[in-house]
Amino acid sequence: MASEDKKEAKGEEAKEPVKDAPVEEKKDMYVHDVYVQKHILDEIETRCKNNKYEIIGMLVGNAYKHRGKEYVMITGFLFSEQIETSPIFTQVIDGAVGEMSAKRDKEYPGSIITGWWHSHPNLGVFLSSVDIKTMEMFNKGFHVALVVDPIRGERAFFKIDDEKHYHYVSYAVLREKK
Repeated sequence: MASEDKKEAKGEEAKEPVKDAPVEEKKDMYVHDVYVQKHILDEIETRCKNNKYEIIGMLVGNAYKHRGKEYVMITGFLFSEQIETSPIFTQVIDGAVGEMSAKRDKEYPGSIITGWWHSHPNLGVFLSSVDIKTMEMFNKGFHVALVVDPIRGERAFFKIDDEKHYHYVSYAVLREKK
C-alpha cells in the first residue's frame, strides 16, 4: 500500500465496538472466524477470474463476539481501479484507500473494514512476506485476509499472530434464503 493509504488503513477505528453475536445462544455452537455471503465470494472470484494479474480490495461487514470469540460477518467488498498490478504483485496507490472508504460509507453505511482480499493467479493460496506486511496494517484481532487463486479454483481466509506467522481460519459461506 502507498504510504498515505497506510495511515488511513491503520488508523481506521470501528464505528462501533465489537458487537454481541446476533444469534440465539446454543451451548454446543461452533463459531467460525468468518461468515461471508455467497454472492460476495462469487463476485470477488468472478472479478479475480476476469483479471490475468493480481488484484486487491477490502472486505466490509461487522465484527461480533460470541462467548469471548471474535468473528466477522462479511457483507460486501470494495475494489479500486487505482492499483499497480503484475502477475505476482499488486498494491493500491495513493488515494485508493480513501476512495474505498468513501464507497464503504455510501454503499455499506454502519459497516467497518473487516479485512482485505487479493488474488494469486496460479500461485496457490498463502500469504507472502509482502502480504504479511500488508496484514500488519489491519491490526484488529478480527481482521482477515482472503486470498483467491482463480486458476486453481482455491480460496482461503487468513489471520496473522503476534509473531507475524499466518494461519488459515475457518469460514462459513452463507446462502441467501429463497
